[in-house]
Amino acid sequence: MYPMKKTFVLFLLLVLNGLLQAQSSVAVIDPHQVQKLISFCDSSKADEIMLLHRGKVVLNWRNPHCDSLYMGTASMIKSWTGLVLGILIDRKLIKSVEDKVCTYLPEWKEGCTKNVTIQHLVSMSAGLNRKGARGVLSKTNMNQYVLGLTLDTLPDVRFNYSNESVQLLGLIIEKVSKKPLDRVFTDLLFKPLGMDSTRMSRDSAGNVSAFGGGITTLQDAAQVGLLMRNMGQYQGRQIVSEQWVKASITPSKRAPYYGYLWWLDNTSKHKNYAATGDLGQMTIVFPELDLIFLRRQNCDLSPASLSMRWMGPQFLELIANTLSPNNKP
Repeated sequence: MYPMKKTFVLFLLLVLNGLLQAQSSVAVIDPHQVQKLISFCDSSKADEIMLLHRGKVVLNWRNPHCDSLYMGTASMIKSWTGLVLGILIDRKLIKSVEDKVCTYLPEWKEGCTKNVTIQHLVSMSAGLNRKGARGVLSKTNMNQYVLGLTLDTLPDVRFNYSNESVQLLGLIIEKVSKKPLDRVFTDLLFKPLGMDSTRMSRDSAGNVSAFGGGITTLQDAAQVGLLMRNMGQYQGRQIVSEQWVKASITPSKRAPYYGYLWWLDNTSKHKNYAATGDLGQMTIVFPELDLIFLRRQNCDLSPASLSMRWMGPQFLELIANTLSPNNKP
């Protein structure tokens, strides 16, 4: 721990970010609770955390031992894939989530035979089990691999988190856009949100990953949080429809804790939804508090440090408690 350095950094943030409200003289965030959050995140190997309240950065702490500002997106990018899909539906390039996948990917024979829909893929209920490191992650030609997959169960039977489902969505996005996937993301999401430091990854065959593997910064990821917080608007422009954002954070049929590629928490005191990755990256939006929390981890990626058992109700409450009582609804 570095209590003196952290106290000084916190003091600077209070001054530079205008956290002392002139009229009420009440801080937006509680310094004592913020210190508890920083200490906890430091102990769980976080390299950087950020809090935004009412669209403004009120805290940005960085571990002094980690120089890099970048992080791998890991599965956090799945949620971004969902947003790009929504934009294409808004633009009528895809008619509906109820469309059969075969309409766009007839080359995926199993999807055609079993009547898999886009909604099945985006809600992780297509019948593809999680394959982990043995699945698409390990393949030199990801697209060829997913197009040859057979289902493990019938569609719409149960929730099964699957990288493969999202890569199939990526193929649909490429097909209807007639552009490489990374170009579509740049044109529809990264450029409109000013995410200049974000890049997607490719396999050795040149296929772009829709489910993970890219790089970004906490500042870039925060823009997606702001987009969601504002129901699809960004700096006065509607990037994705409010209807799609609402659908994305509505519990799916087979999993009350999952929407359209966003994790949902409707059981905690302060409801929230999140885009997360297995390297400890996260963007958590607390709509009722108008609070967004982001976490980055990339300097210590040892197996022990990547255990996310610490993430639970107590951690979420710790984030929510950073707001001073006068700034809670």
